[in-house]
Amino acid sequence: MAAVSTLRVVLRDRRSVLLVGVLVVAAGLAAWWIVAAAQSANRGFDITDEGYYLLSYRWWDSNPLALTGVQYLYGPVFEWFGYDIVKLRVFRLVTVVFVHLLFGYSFMRWLRGRRPGMPRSILFELAGTALILAAGGMSFAWLPLSPGYNDVILLGALTLLSCVLWMATAVDRDRQVPFWVPVVAGLVIGVMVLAKWTSVVVIGLIVLAAVVVLAGRGWRSVARGILLALGGLAVTALVVQLFVVRLNVAIPGIITVNKFIAGTSYTPADLLQIYWSSGIKLLGRTLQAHWLLLLATALATIARWRWLRLTAAVLVVAGLVISVRHVLAGDGALGGSQHTGAYAQTLLAAVLVAVVAAAGAVITYRVGVTECSRLSRENTRTWVILAVLVLLPFVQAFGTNTPLYTIGFNAFATWAAVMIAVLTGIWATPVAARATVGLVLVGALVATASIAYTGLIDYPYRSVGRSQLTQAATLPALKGLYLSEPMEQNFTKLAGELRPYTEPGGRPMLAFDKMAGLVLVLDGRPLGEAWVAPKERDRTDAGIEEVCRKNPPPRPPLLLLNRLISLEDIAALDTCRVDFRDYDLLAPPQQTIGVQVWIPKAERSATTTG
Repeated sequence: MAAVSTLRVVLRDRRSVLLVGVLVVAAGLAAWWIVAAAQSANRGFDITDEGYYLLSYRWWDSNPLALTGVQYLYGPVFEWFGYDIVKLRVFRLVTVVFVHLLFGYSFMRWLRGRRPGMPRSILFELAGTALILAAGGMSFAWLPLSPGYNDVILLGALTLLSCVLWMATAVDRDRQVPFWVPVVAGLVIGVMVLAKWTSVVVIGLIVLAAVVVLAGRGWRSVARGILLALGGLAVTALVVQLFVVRLNVAIPGIITVNKFIAGTSYTPADLLQIYWSSGIKLLGRTLQAHWLLLLATALATIARWRWLRLTAAVLVVAGLVISVRHVLAGDGALGGSQHTGAYAQTLLAAVLVAVVAAAGAVITYRVGVTECSRLSRENTRTWVILAVLVLLPFVQAFGTNTPLYTIGFNAFATWAAVMIAVLTGIWATPVAARATVGLVLVGALVATASIAYTGLIDYPYRSVGRSQLTQAATLPALKGLYLSEPMEQNFTKLAGELRPYTEPGGRPMLAFDKMAGLVLVLDGRPLGEAWVAPKERDRTDAGIEEVCRKNPPPRPPLLLLNRLISLEDIAALDTCRVDFRDYDLLAPPQQTIGVQVWIPKAERSATTTG
C-alpha cells in the first residue's frame, strides 16, 4: 500500500510539473497576441468597414437608421472616450481578454468535476484557462481593430456558455443554481439581440443546452431558470429604454433598414447553400491535407497490441511532419483576410484530431477493445455541452453572407476547450493517442498566436503593414493614430480644401461607395444610413429618401464619390429638395485624392467672393 501511495504522489507531482509547463507556454502565447493587439491599437485606419462602425458610433443617438443596434452599445462608450479611436480599440481588447478568461475559468471549473484524477491544486484551472485565453487571439485574426457586432455576438455567446457551465457545475454538485446565473444570461441575450437579430440562432442553441442542464434537477428548476432569464432580459430592455435610446425609436430604425434590403439581400435558403457548399469544400481540402494525421490518431487510439502501437506512433510522427509542412507551405498560420481559407484548414484539422480521438476512445470501450476512460463515462449533460462547444463557431456566425468560417473561427476558444476535455478524458488510451492530441493542441495554439500576430502586424485589415504606419495623424477625428505617409497627407489635404464647407462640424455628407471613414475624418455626419456599398445602392437610396421625408437636413449635403453618380441617387436627393444640377466639382479628382467632391454652387460662389 505504501508503494502504491508513493507512486500516486509521484504521478501527481509529474502532472503538476506538466501543468506548470503548460501554464507558462500558454501564458506566453496569449501574451504574444495581446501585446501585439495593444501595440496595434494606434496604428492604421480603414475607411470602409471600420469607418462605417465608427461613423455610426459617432452619431449613435441621432441616426436611428442602422442594420443592427450595435451603435447603441458602442456609441455611448465611444462618446465617453471623447470619440478617441485608440481608446475604443483598447476597450475591445480588454473585453476580449476578460470574456475569454471568464469562459476559460468557467469551463475548467466545470471540467474539474468531470476529471477527479487531475491534481487538486488550482494549477489545473489556471493552465486550462491560459490555454483558452491563448485561443482567443483568433478574435484579432483579420477583423477591423475597432469593435463591431461580430464582437458582441462572439463575446455574448461565450458569456452565455459560461452561464451554462456554471449551471452544469451546480447540477453536477447537486446544488441549486445561483439565481444570478440565469439573470446574467437574460441580460446578455438582450444585448445580443439588440446588436444583431440573427444572433437568435446561436442563442437558441445555447438556451437548449441550458434547458438540458437544468433538467438534471427537475422541470421546476427549468421553469425557475427561464423566469429569471426573462427577468434579466426585461432589465436589459428597461436600461436601454431609460438610459440609452427609446426602443420605439431604435427598433423601427432597424426594421426599416432590414426592409430596405429584404428584396435584394440573400434569402435564408441562399445563405444555407453558401454555408453548405463552402463548408464541404473546406472539409474536403482539410481531409486531403491532413488525412494521414487523422488516420494515425484513430489508429493510435484503438491500438491494443504492441506492434500496432509502434506502427501508430510512427504514423503519428509522419502525420505531424506532413501536416506541419502543409501548414507552413500553405500559409496556414498567417492572419489577414487573404488567409482565412488557409488557416481555417489548420484549425479544423486540429479539432478533427480531438473528435477522432474522442470517438475512438468511446467506441473501442463500448466494444471492449480498450480500457474505460473518463470520456466514455460522461453523462448526457456533458455530451450536450461538448456538442454545443463544437458547433458554436459555425452557429455564432449565422447571418453573414460569406462562408461561415470567415467569422466563425474567431470562436476557436470553444474548440480549444473541447480539445482540453478530450485530452484530459482519454488517459486510459495509449500514450501515442494522448501525445498526439496534446501536441496538436499546443501546435494549434502556436498557429493561433501566429495568425493573430501577423493579422495585426503584417496584414492588418485593409491597411499596409505596421512598418509603414509611421506618420502621426493631425486631424482631430484620428488623434493618436499613426497612418501611412500617403494616407495622412491625403486626409490632411482633403480636409484643408473642404474646411470652408465643413465648418461647423456635423455637415451632412454622402460618400459613395464604402467611404464612411472619409465622412468621419471630415467631421461630417451621414445622410441616411452610415453604410453605403456599391452592391446595395437601392438600400442607400431608400435610406436617403427615408431621412429626407421625415427630417430633411438643414444644409444640403456634400457629395463624395469614387464612381459616377447614378440617376437613382439623383432621384433620392430630389426627396431632400437637393438638385444635383446645383452642384459643382470642387476640383478635378486628381487634386482631391482621386475622389469627386461635389459642393453646392451657391456655397462655392459665396466662398470665392469672400
